[in-house]
Amino acid sequence: MSIYADEYGSLINRKIVGDDMRLDWIEGMEKLRQKNLVTNFRYNISPQKKYVPNPPVDSGNLTINYSKMNLQFDLLHEEQLLDFFTALPKNIPGWYQLEGCTLSHSASTGPNDLSGMQLKAECTGGWITLKSRNS
Repeated sequence: MSIYADEYGSLINRKIVGDDMRLDWIEGMEKLRQKNLVTNFRYNISPQKKYVPNPPVDSGNLTINYSKMNLQFDLLHEEQLLDFFTALPKNIPGWYQLEGCTLSHSASTGPNDLSGMQLKAECTGGWITLKSRNS
């Protein structure tokens, strides 16, 4: 057991093992907003549910939980999206799964449109947490 204590402790510190830290996640998203990595973004997090992997995985004494996330972005260029997803785990501890993103060009409202926004992105994924079955 002592062999895994350091690794388990690291997962607790990274907020992968433990309770759903939804408030921390929301506060972290607002801090990312203040960094202006993207022009604008919106998000929602679904309630946490037990995750059943396919094929099945032996998770030992841990229950795998999953909160589905949807994010929408206004971007000037594609690199802003990469910068955002690079900053996400650095600013908000956790274990994230990005399922995919769809990019589309924004239509200009006319010759006087100076917004500069060129792209819209919609991304889906999830936030994974592990919970000890003994707690």
